[in-house]
Amino acid sequence: MRSLALLAALMVGIAAAPAARAQGQMVMVTGPLGGVWYPLGTGMAEILQKVDLRFTQQPGGGVSNAFNVNAGKAHVGFSTANVAASAVKGTADFENRAQTDLRLLAVLLPQEFAIAVWADSNIRSVSDLKSRSVNTSPRGASNELILRRVLGIHGMTFNDIKASHTSTTDGVDQMKSKQAEAIGLLLTNPASALLDMASSAPIRLLSIEAPLMDKLKADYPGYTTEVIKAGTYAGQTTDTVTVGDPVVLVTRAQIDDATVYKMVKALLENRDRLIAIQKTMQLFTAKAAAANIGVPFHPGALRYFREVGVAN
Repeated sequence: MRSLALLAALMVGIAAAPAARAQGQMVMVTGPLGGVWYPLGTGMAEILQKVDLRFTQQPGGGVSNAFNVNAGKAHVGFSTANVAASAVKGTADFENRAQTDLRLLAVLLPQEFAIAVWADSNIRSVSDLKSRSVNTSPRGASNELILRRVLGIHGMTFNDIKASHTSTTDGVDQMKSKQAEAIGLLLTNPASALLDMASSAPIRLLSIEAPLMDKLKADYPGYTTEVIKAGTYAGQTTDTVTVGDPVVLVTRAQIDDATVYKMVKALLENRDRLIAIQKTMQLFTAKAAAANIGVPFHPGALRYFREVGVAN
C-alpha cells in the first residue's frame, strides 16, 4: 500500500506535494529538460537522500516555481535572484501577489542570458528579431520572462516575434532543423545546450547596448551586467554584453528549521557531486551561498551560515 501511495504521488506531480510530505517524500521543482537546473536537481536529490531527505523532482520554471513553493505545492524550488526578490516584494510579474511565505535557502551559481543565432545569420541585434522565429522556454520559466523583458526595452513584445515555447533540448533541435532563427536561454556559460548547437555550425550571441542594459537593471533590480567572453562558443568572435541573474534555491517559511539546516549543510559539504554535474558549481561556497539578494533567509539556512562564520 505504501508503494502504491508513493506511485500515486509521483503521477499527480506537484499538486500531490503536501500528501507526499506526510510519507517522508518532498517535492523539488527545477527547470525544463535539457537545461542545467534539472540535472543539478537530480544531483541534489541524491545528496539529500543520504541524509534521509527524499525528494521527487519535477520540471518547472523560475516564476512558476516561486508560486508553487509559496503555495506549498513544492517544498524546494530553483528560481533566480530577480524573480525571487520580485515575488517576495510583490512587484513586476508578482504585482499585488506578494509571495510572503517564500524564503531563501541558498544562492547557487551565476548565470547569463544568451540570445544565440547562427554565425551567418543577418540577425545582428535584438531589434532584428522582429518578425523572426525565436525559441524560448515554456511560459513561467525564467528564460521566457527575461526574453520578454529584453524585448520590452527594445520596444517589442512577444506579439512582434514568432515565439516557440519548448524545452531547451527541443529548442536547440529546432535551431538545428532551421525551424527557429534564434534561441534565448538563461544559463551558466559555457552551457551544454549551446555547445551542442555550436558543434553543428558556428554561432553568434547578441549583445545588449549599455543604455538599454541600464534601463533593464533600473526597471528590474537584481539583474547585473555580465560578459560572455569571446571564444566561449565556436563562431563567437567578440565579447557579448548581456544581463545576469543568479540561480537561487528557495523554500517555504513553514518548513521546519532542522530540515532546512540539514539541506544546506548536506549540499555545501557534498558540493563535489554538484561540481561533477556543472563545473561552475565550484563557485558554490558557503560565503557565496549566503549572499544578500533581498530575500529573507530561512532560519534553518541562517543557522548553518552562522555556524560556518559567513552570516551574522
